[in-house]
Amino acid sequence: MPSLDRTDVAIVGGGIAGLSAAYALWNRGVDFRVLEAGSRFGGVIRSETLDGFLLEAGPDSLLAQKPEALTLCRELGLADRLIPTNPEKRAVYVLLRGRLHPLPEGMMLAVPTRIGAFLSSRLFSWSGKLRMGLDLVRPARRQEGDESIASFLRRRFGQQCVERLGEPLLAGIHAGDPERLSILATFPRFAEMEKRSGSLIRAMWAAPKPTPRPGAPATAFYSLQGGLEDLVAAIEGRLSAECLWRRAAVAALQRTDQGFRVDLADGRALGARAVILAAPAPKSAPLLRSLLPEVAESLAGIPFATTATVLLGYRRADIRHPLDGYGLVVPAGEGLRTSAASFFSTKFPGRAPAGHALLRGFLGGVRDPRILESSDAQIADTFRREMTPVLGLSGEPVLTRVYRWPGATPQMEVGHGQRVAEIERRLLGLPGLFLTGAGIRGTGVPDCVADAMTTAEAVAAFLGATRT
Repeated sequence: MPSLDRTDVAIVGGGIAGLSAAYALWNRGVDFRVLEAGSRFGGVIRSETLDGFLLEAGPDSLLAQKPEALTLCRELGLADRLIPTNPEKRAVYVLLRGRLHPLPEGMMLAVPTRIGAFLSSRLFSWSGKLRMGLDLVRPARRQEGDESIASFLRRRFGQQCVERLGEPLLAGIHAGDPERLSILATFPRFAEMEKRSGSLIRAMWAAPKPTPRPGAPATAFYSLQGGLEDLVAAIEGRLSAECLWRRAAVAALQRTDQGFRVDLADGRALGARAVILAAPAPKSAPLLRSLLPEVAESLAGIPFATTATVLLGYRRADIRHPLDGYGLVVPAGEGLRTSAASFFSTKFPGRAPAGHALLRGFLGGVRDPRILESSDAQIADTFRREMTPVLGLSGEPVLTRVYRWPGATPQMEVGHGQRVAEIERRLLGLPGLFLTGAGIRGTGVPDCVADAMTTAEAVAAFLGATRT
């Protein structure tokens, strides 16, 4: 029988959710161990510097509208390393019939707010514009319950909006299918706006305009000078090394009189009064099969998409396009394997050396689930070849890097909220077990940070109530 270390809380998973929960417990003086199966912390957050280029393998920015991640950065002393997106070159393009069309000025994802710019745009046909304008007079949906992104946008704005914005932009953020992704789980604000105001356009017009802090640029996104891994490193720097266990894959989870026993694949064991499962749902599910089989089945049923990220560094002179924006999205109807491309060195400063530019491509997802059957060279070549006529690429890239993400992007499909509510109800039967992470109550770094902090508060309350 292996020796049994003990702690108050075992956190399974060392991604941003697990680390955020650990930081919140550390602030409360709670003893914990973070158990990470791999050799590094941060999960899909991964930043690298190569030949003067700063590469982001996973997420690259923090949404200002969801402030929890930015608040965490400031608490960790990273305020002076926060950098906003380029305030001067903010265009987002949509590829349509081989040509790039900028989103109309004032377009809030799929909602037009500046009528003149919307009417002059060539992204939509006149019949498409008329159909989108009917949002102003269409009543709100009477039925309660969830629906897909596509169903929601089709009702409010019509099929052309689904094809040119809903699929490549809204669903594309999640590498998912707009006919399957839940509007309540992915863009709950839209559903709330319809319920409150009927018209999304009128709701946007009536919404108070955010007031930026004095001296701060008005921007929707921020990153960090050294990439988002600065956030991971800052959390690690606050926590004791003995609390952070690398190469600590969890093999089994058992209930005990003192709480839980966590058995590691290498033979070590850990006793804990509470457990936070912060690993991806498919990896957490097997640990619960003997304890809560219905919860294990529900977690295993949350689908995750496989993606690839390509970074190409070019001499600036070898790109004809002005790169005067954040990037482009590609509707499925264009027939390309590339779903989006970011003009990364335009979006954030310091991402490419002088005289160069950095492009960031996205492939895979539900549109192309077999992308990782190709080699890195084939994936990079696909992105380069498809973007050559679109962006006017010439010559060879001076840097090529491919990152593979098998089963890494959660798909919060219609009914996801009900699924999670049922999971939470069943977890009440196993006091001391908590669940957080991407694809549970949200996705993206700010959502993961916020939910992990809330989960840590619940864990601290549980420990306080059960302490003898």
